Amino acid sequence: MSPTRRVILSLVIVLLARPGTARVSDPCLECHGSSTGMTNSQGKPITVKPDALAHSVHKDLHCVDCHAGAAKQPHTAKVASASCLACHGEVAGELANHAHSALGKPDSSETCMSCHGNAHEVAAPASRGANLCASCHAGEVKDFASSVHGLARKQGDTSAPSCADCHGATHQAVEAAAADSPVNGKNLPATCGRCHSDPKLAQKYLLVAARPVEAYEASVHARSTADGRKAAVCNDCHGTHAILPPSDPHSPIAKRNVGATCGRCHEQAFRGYKDSIHSRAVAAGIPEAPTCTDCHGEHNILALGNPLSPVYVTNISTATCSRCHGDTRLERRFNLPLDRVSSYENSYHGLASKAGSQTVANCASCHGVHDILPSSDPRSSIAKGNLAATCGKCHPDAGKTFALGPVHVLPSTAAANPWLRYVRLFYLFSIPATLGFMVFHNLLDWLRKLHRHIAQYGSLTTPLRLTLNQRIQHLVLLASFLLLVITGFALKFPGSFWAEPIVRWEKDFPLRGLIHRIAGVVLIAAGFYHLIYLLFTAEGRRGLRAMLPRVRDAREAVQTVGYNLGYRRDLPLYGKFNYAEKVEYWALVWGTVVMGISGILLWAHNFVLRYLPSSWLQVATAVHYYEAILATLAIVVWHFYAVIFDPDVYPLKWTLVNGRSPEHEIREKEEAGPAPAAAKAEDETPPSPEISGGG
Repeated sequence: MSPTRRVILSLVIVLLARPGTARVSDPCLECHGSSTGMTNSQGKPITVKPDALAHSVHKDLHCVDCHAGAAKQPHTAKVASASCLACHGEVAGELANHAHSALGKPDSSETCMSCHGNAHEVAAPASRGANLCASCHAGEVKDFASSVHGLARKQGDTSAPSCADCHGATHQAVEAAAADSPVNGKNLPATCGRCHSDPKLAQKYLLVAARPVEAYEASVHARSTADGRKAAVCNDCHGTHAILPPSDPHSPIAKRNVGATCGRCHEQAFRGYKDSIHSRAVAAGIPEAPTCTDCHGEHNILALGNPLSPVYVTNISTATCSRCHGDTRLERRFNLPLDRVSSYENSYHGLASKAGSQTVANCASCHGVHDILPSSDPRSSIAKGNLAATCGKCHPDAGKTFALGPVHVLPSTAAANPWLRYVRLFYLFSIPATLGFMVFHNLLDWLRKLHRHIAQYGSLTTPLRLTLNQRIQHLVLLASFLLLVITGFALKFPGSFWAEPIVRWEKDFPLRGLIHRIAGVVLIAAGFYHLIYLLFTAEGRRGLRAMLPRVRDAREAVQTVGYNLGYRRDLPLYGKFNYAEKVEYWALVWGTVVMGISGILLWAHNFVLRYLPSSWLQVATAVHYYEAILATLAIVVWHFYAVIFDPDVYPLKWTLVNGRSPEHEIREKEEAGPAPAAAKAEDETPPSPEISGGG
């Protein structure tokens, strides 16, 4: 280039380099284009590709913004050199203390270009993604690209993790072995947990484990890592960069690969497992066949000595092995024996294990832990040739003849041992015959004594406690209440033996609900009838006045407790109805009202949902359920004692049948002495129909 042309070009550069001027790339490219052949002081070509610069992150900068020395002519490569720190001064401090300081001097632009490339071709780090790291970590970037995370980012999912999300910002990334590294073994669960503990992400991506990190933190692996011991963390099982879903056959957590993955640490256990019947079934592609995680758990793997562990000695048979070997669907599908779990549970071993014994034999004691083989395999611990030795671990005197018969047997399926069948048949006949004779004998005795017991209620000298009208009301109340209790709790506890005869009809006809609603209508109708009886009959009004609470009731309650404790010689003189009868009567009124209103709301649920908030139904359901529990227990504990279990009336207070009071009640009142005028007036008042103590 001629001297004159150089002067003109310099003037153009100076003018265009002023603030507010246009880009200076084109004039500079006349000398520094790809075909100029100009070199720097080291002899390296000084070239700029116009297309690359146009797409660079620096495309909006002027040449002299970086090459300030180039504004003077003539200039050398040294004078016109650029420094990244002119704009990115903070990077030097970040790099100085982190892993990437090994790339070169933090204050050298050559160090920056080792990752970001030539300054004229720098692309935004976000647009380059993992490729930013590929110049040094090509293998890791390749693995990441094929992983579930890399594929998600390739499809535009920005919530999938990138290199920086796990390792930290590029300029601040530290070595994996460093204590403060996010991918250090101790910190890795928390790093993975930033995404995998987010319930929203678990729901969005349909992750199988919604909170795996929380489960892992309670595991024996996490506890060992926290104590400074080497134990499995996330990447030991799932992989480091090439993380694949369990559905991928190449994934270390794919069903077929779990055993080998765990075997990297648990070599001895894997040696036993890989030849087992379970391992062979897994290799054959049977998804129900167990591998390590099916027995030990996935993330929340607990120590063998932890009572919550599925392989704890008392859980192996009852909770772990029985999940498959007690599943009739799997037993039929794979032609497994149907009685293995039930026969064990009914044996001494099973009963003792269920009771909490930690020394009695369980499934693993006989069949092995990992090296489980079928009895047809001569290497199996339950093969006929080995069975004596296996049992001999606990029973040293067990000889070869001990192992001749079958092990898992039930009397009902004892085809291999006919003596068991004969014993069973003998007792199936003897038990009902013997008990039938006993029941017949005692029934005759009970009926005769009952006849004598009832006679004391039949005397016309005893007062009439309940009229026929009142006894009928009581009978209706009794029948409807019992039906409501049985059919109501059958809905809550359908598996109970007393509920099964009712709920078995549900698939064809809603018998339980129909009976419950009919009984509810009868109870409410009886309540309205009783209200009319109280208000519109003289007998009912007198009974209602006698049933009203009075101060003397509290006094009599204290005196009765004192008598029962031995502090008083005599019982107090009660009125027509004592304090216990009044408490139960008004509790019955309250319960009937509450159960009636809540039951009607639940029955008319369509009306409620149309005009009222759904919270009304929720409250009505809770009230109906808890009030039912309270009422049932009150009847059993309070009322049944007064009319059944009280030694003075046992086995039943027959007032509810003939309306007469037992003689001992009359004697108690006579022995108490003459009644005061007010009390005497109450004693002469006819009774109310709903009397707790009166039956």
